[in-house]
Amino acid sequence: MNIKTTLKTSVAAAALFAVAVPVAEAGTVSNGNGNSVTVSGQVSKAFLYFDDGKSTDTAVVDNDNSGSRFRILGSGKVNEAVSVGTALEVEFQDNASNNFVLDDSSAAGNGANSNAAADTFGQGNFNQRRMEAYISHKQFGKLSIGQGPTASDGTAETMLGGSYMAAGGGVFFVIGSANIRTANQADNTFGTTTWGSKFTNLDGASRSDRIRYDSPTFAGFQVSGSALSDGRADVAVRYKGKFDSVTVKGAASYLSQSAASTTVDDQWVVSAAAKHDSGLTIRGHYGAADKSNSNANTKETKAWNVSAGYDASLTSMGTTAFAVGYTVTEDAAANGDEGTMIDFGVVQHLSDAGTELYLGVQMMEFDDASAVNYEDATAVFAGTRIKF
Repeated sequence: MNIKTTLKTSVAAAALFAVAVPVAEAGTVSNGNGNSVTVSGQVSKAFLYFDDGKSTDTAVVDNDNSGSRFRILGSGKVNEAVSVGTALEVEFQDNASNNFVLDDSSAAGNGANSNAAADTFGQGNFNQRRMEAYISHKQFGKLSIGQGPTASDGTAETMLGGSYMAAGGGVFFVIGSANIRTANQADNTFGTTTWGSKFTNLDGASRSDRIRYDSPTFAGFQVSGSALSDGRADVAVRYKGKFDSVTVKGAASYLSQSAASTTVDDQWVVSAAAKHDSGLTIRGHYGAADKSNSNANTKETKAWNVSAGYDASLTSMGTTAFAVGYTVTEDAAANGDEGTMIDFGVVQHLSDAGTELYLGVQMMEFDDASAVNYEDATAVFAGTRIKF
C-alpha cells in the first residue's frame, strides 16, 4: 500500500468514526439513542506527616476529604419538561488517609513493624459511590433510585469557601484509624482506641441504596427525602440565596436510624455558611444523635464546628483560600468523651487546569471521664487534587 492509499484510508476511517460517535463537547459523547455520556474524575494525592505524641511517621496518601475517583454520567431528554439520567461513580484510594496507622518501626528495632495493623495500610480497593438512575420534571422535581447520596448526605458540611481540601469544613476524615496514645504507653505499644471513633460531624446517611425525592427549588429552598433499603429514612431542607453583598447557604436534616441500628435511634444536624463579596467566609454546624436504651455508655452524642476563612485574589491563576476551624465532638462512645480539633490550611486553585494545591494542619486532643492522660496528635499534609 502506497502513502496516498494509506492517507485516503486513514481519512475515510476518521470520517466514519466522527459520524458514528459525534463529540458534543470536551468529555461528552453522544450515543446512538440520543443520550449523552460524560466521563470525568479526579486524582487526589498528598504527603502526610503524623505525630501521635509518642512517635512520628510519614506516608504518601489519598486525601479522604475527597479521594481519587472516576465517573460516567448519562443524560437525555424525554421532552422539554422531562429528562432522565444515570450515574456510575467508583472510588479507588491507594493509601487512603483515613486508613493510616502509624508504623512505629524505629522503636521496635531492626526495622520491624511493631504495629501489626500498619501492615494493611497501602492496599487499595474499588469502592462503589454511585450506581443510580433518575427521572426529573421541571415542575414536579426529581426521583432517583439506586446507590447514591441520601437526602441527609452533606447537610453537616455546608461551606462557601474554597479551602475544603485543607481545612475549615468541620470534616474529620484525613486521619481516622490512627491510635490515640496514652502518656504511660511505651513507644512501641499501641492501644485499640482510634481518633476516628472519637469524632463525627453527624453528616447523615452518606451514600446508600435508596429511593430519593428532590423537590424543585422555590425561593431558594429545596426539600428532599429518601427511604433506604435497610429501613432507615431521612429528610432534609437546603437553602441558598444572596442578600446585597453576602451569599448565604444552609442545610438541615433528620435521620431515623432505629430500623438498622441497635445503638442509635435518630440524629439531626444543621449547618450554615456565609460569604461576603470581599472573600470573607464563615461556616458552622451543630448536631446531635439520640442513642437507644440498649446503649449504656452514652445517651446523646453532640458535634459542632465553627470556621472562618478568606478567599483571596492574589494571582491570576485562581483563588487562594485560607481557613481556620475549631471542631468538637462530645460523648461519641461514652459519657465524658470529648474530642477537639483545631485545623488551618491554605488552598491555591489553578482554575484553568482544574487543580488545587494545598497545605493543611490538624491538631487533635482527647479527654474522657477517666484519670488517663491522652497524648495530643498533629497531622500535617500537603498535596494536590487534579480534576479531569
